[in-house]
Amino acid sequence: MIIGTVVNASGLPQARLMANSVKRQMPYAKVVVCLVEEFQAESLPDIDWIVTAREICEYIGFPYFDHYIFKFNSLQSGAAMKAQLLTYLLQAFPDEEHMVYLDPQMYVFKPFYEIEQMLSYYDVALTPHHLEPSASWDCSREIGTLQDGTFHSGLVAVKNSWEGHRFAKWWMSMITGDFAGQPKGLYTDQPYLNFVPAVFNSGVLRHPGYNLAFWNLHENGRKLYWAGDEYCLTNYVSLHCVNFSNFLGLLDSCIDAYVPHDGAFRQLWADYKQYLEWLHLQHPEAPWSYDYFYSGEKIADETKLRYREAKLHRQVEENPFCLSNSSEF
Repeated sequence: MIIGTVVNASGLPQARLMANSVKRQMPYAKVVVCLVEEFQAESLPDIDWIVTAREICEYIGFPYFDHYIFKFNSLQSGAAMKAQLLTYLLQAFPDEEHMVYLDPQMYVFKPFYEIEQMLSYYDVALTPHHLEPSASWDCSREIGTLQDGTFHSGLVAVKNSWEGHRFAKWWMSMITGDFAGQPKGLYTDQPYLNFVPAVFNSGVLRHPGYNLAFWNLHENGRKLYWAGDEYCLTNYVSLHCVNFSNFLGLLDSCIDAYVPHDGAFRQLWADYKQYLEWLHLQHPEAPWSYDYFYSGEKIADETKLRYREAKLHRQVEENPFCLSNSSEF
C-alpha cells in the first residue's frame, strides 16, 4: 500500500505527523508527499519519497503546469493536485496494488484493513462526510454537503487496475478543466466525487471509525472514548483515523459544542496540537513559491481570479508568472 498526500512547505509538519502515524500502524506502507513548491525538500523521517508537483506533472504528461497552478492560492493547492498525485502513484508504482490519498491533517490509529478488503471487490473506495441524517428541523449540514461534496476527498482509495487508472484520469480532467460553472471555494476537487458510485466500480466505506472530523462529531455513532488500550467509538467500534483539520477554528467550536469537558477527543486534540507545535519549530512558516511573479511581485488574489476567468473564454499563451498584477489577460 502507498499513502500519498499533498502539501506546500508550511504543511510539512502535518505531513510528518500523518506519515509517522501510518508507519506505526502500517509499517509495510510507503508514504509519498507531493510538495507544491518550486524547490525540493530534504528527506524527512517516515516519508519515503518527496516529489514536487512540477515533477509529478512532467512524469504523467500533464501540460502547462504554470498555467494551472497560477489559478490557485496556497490553501487550494492541495485540492488542485490530489488527482494528479493519484495518477502519478498508479503509473510510477505498477507493482503496488493499493493507493490511498490522505489529507496531511489525517492521523491513523489502526491499519486500513477495511479499505484493503473493499478494494478486493471495488476499484475505488470512498468515505462519506456523514453517516447519520440531521434532525428534520435542521438541514443546514445537508445543504452544505451538497455544495462541498457528499464524499470526503481527504481519504480516497484506488486499486491499481484499469478501472482505477480510468477513475484517476477522469477526476484529474474534471478538476483541471477550464469551464464555466466549476465548484467554487477551497474544495474544487470534492463535488465531482458525487458521480463516482454511478460511473465507476466503486464502494462506499460506511465505517464510522474513518474520517472522524469536525463535520461529524455530532453523530451519535461517533462518540469517542478510551477503552483499555485503544480509542473506540460508540458500540466499541475501532477508531481508524481522524481528520484534525481546524479550518476557521471549526474543530475547536465543534468540540465545545459536542464533546464533554472530560471527553476523550479533547485530550486527543490537545496531544496532536502539542506534537504539531514541536514540529512547527523545525519547519517555520514560509512564503508559498507560487504566490509570486518571477519578478518578486506578490500575486494579488484578484489577479488569480481574473486569470481564471480569462481561461474560461480563451487560451492564454504567455506564462502568467512572467507577467504582473497590472497585466491584462
